[in-house]
Amino acid sequence: MQLNLLKHKVIIICGGKGKRLENITKQTPKPLVKVGKFSIIEHKLNYYKKQGLEDFVFCIGYKGNILKKFLKKKCKKPIFSDGGVSSGILKRIYLARKIINTSAIISYGDTLAKINFRDLLKQHKKSKAILSIVVAPIRNPFGLVNWDQKRKATQFEEKPTLNHFIGYAVIEPNIFNYLNKNIINLEDGKGMVKAIQKLISKRLVNVYKFKGLQLTVNSLSELKEAKTKIGKYFTFDEVL
Repeated sequence: MQLNLLKHKVIIICGGKGKRLENITKQTPKPLVKVGKFSIIEHKLNYYKKQGLEDFVFCIGYKGNILKKFLKKKCKKPIFSDGGVSSGILKRIYLARKIINTSAIISYGDTLAKINFRDLLKQHKKSKAILSIVVAPIRNPFGLVNWDQKRKATQFEEKPTLNHFIGYAVIEPNIFNYLNKNIINLEDGKGMVKAIQKLISKRLVNVYKFKGLQLTVNSLSELKEAKTKIGKYFTFDEVL
């Protein structure tokens, strides 16, 4: 299957306050926080462009004017959808729905991952799903225990490997035909969680397994870790 990546938009969710980065984001929107030589958003854009993706939609909110000024210098024709400060992740995507005319990549603004987007889109098309979510394995550091109503242990699993959603997805333009306003208007990431759960119940969600390099910059500890790893263990200079 031949895919023209230029036809597919990348919708970047970058409107949150980034409260867990504390004083850093009081002046600087989280996407502009630097990790190594570049800001988070620059790392993302550089990698996307090297894969042939150039059509970007930025779902802005908190300190949106600062982001707009910066991104207009970094992109040819950036599109901005301003959902304000309080919109949840799903509501931000919903507000940009009229711009989505084909399968679109969703990217959380605080996650870096070396995904092969051509392959992601190819697998999504093949699945005929409304939504494809990118998941990666994570090793739980603890032994997990389940028990019954009488507090008798029923299961013990030592440091199991779990699969988690890493903030990347592909959606179809008609995704909101399946979701009501109560779900769309939920705050923070709750709407996205409910949307995924509802679409799973209708068997409309495809899973794309990813085992490559990834970083999330959502807290001070994660930022510190990212600064240590970027350039040493992780590089986004080469595409897959």
